[in-house]
Amino acid sequence: MRIASLIINHQVNAIYRSLIPMEALARRGHSVHVEELNLVDRPDRFREFDIVFFWRCYFWPMQQLAQRLRHAHVPMVWDNDDDLTAIPKDNPAYQKTGGFRGRRASQEMARMMRMADVVTTTTPTLAERYRELSGVEARVIENYLRPGFGAPRRVAHDTVTIGWLAALEHRMDYERLGLHDVFVRLLATHPQVRLVSIGLKLKLDHPHYRHIDITPYERIAPELAKFDVGLAPLADIAFNRGRSSVKLKEYSACGVPWLASPVGPYAELGPQEGGQLVADDGWYEALEALIGDLERRRRLGANAKSWAQRQTIVHHVQEWEAVLRDAVKSARMAATA
Repeated sequence: MRIASLIINHQVNAIYRSLIPMEALARRGHSVHVEELNLVDRPDRFREFDIVFFWRCYFWPMQQLAQRLRHAHVPMVWDNDDDLTAIPKDNPAYQKTGGFRGRRASQEMARMMRMADVVTTTTPTLAERYRELSGVEARVIENYLRPGFGAPRRVAHDTVTIGWLAALEHRMDYERLGLHDVFVRLLATHPQVRLVSIGLKLKLDHPHYRHIDITPYERIAPELAKFDVGLAPLADIAFNRGRSSVKLKEYSACGVPWLASPVGPYAELGPQEGGQLVADDGWYEALEALIGDLERRRRLGANAKSWAQRQTIVHHVQEWEAVLRDAVKSARMAATA
């Protein structure tokens, strides 16, 4: 199959939703072409492909392209992995997608969903949201890891490193869950603890806290492998309920036990997947307990590693192939009708 994948840009979400699946499809013999939205100079050439995959593309030029492809009976899959209409005001992206812009984005996304032959997303929560927006049933395909993602654990015997891989929008979770006070207390009472955040810089002035700026995807695993505990706190709001569980998969692929909020896809995970769910007011106690229990960290880390081995795209690429086949079938049926 000749597949074209259109993405906004090469941000991390595009890696999960387009680049990793497309790499896996190419290894299975399909011809794959990935192109950024702002590099599209000749839209009509996409009629030459057997199927076109859109990731988060919903602005007017993409709607025009989708209309032309539909008239030419070229199968289309439209994918989105966030609820862009539920971004809270304290999220840095709100200015671009909140308020009136959010309502307009909802309308534009609904048009794209109705033109697509198949719609895909990451969670049942988002699938339901998209059905409400457009009347279209969305297929759920989780985010999966690249084959070989991970790194050998780097164990320091005299310290315990607590790490948080957090994009800038997680400042909202940091503030709403009161994690500043949790971390200050933890660093004050446990001199062996080291705290590291990747991406989000925390408002902490302590010699045992270290911030790592936004790290290229290829360099994430070696940094995660230095953690003894990985954090995934989420405030219980609509936007977070639509998130994927890929962060826990990344921690787990590095053998790192994790602590997460019982929100969205995290709510179904636990010790068998290498971690523990933590109530909003239980972060200090959960961290203190895990810091003092090396054997439990080892058991959870082993479970995490085992779970992550089944969460690579190699084991799930057939889900994407099934979506593509169904899109082709739907387009053919529409052409016949």
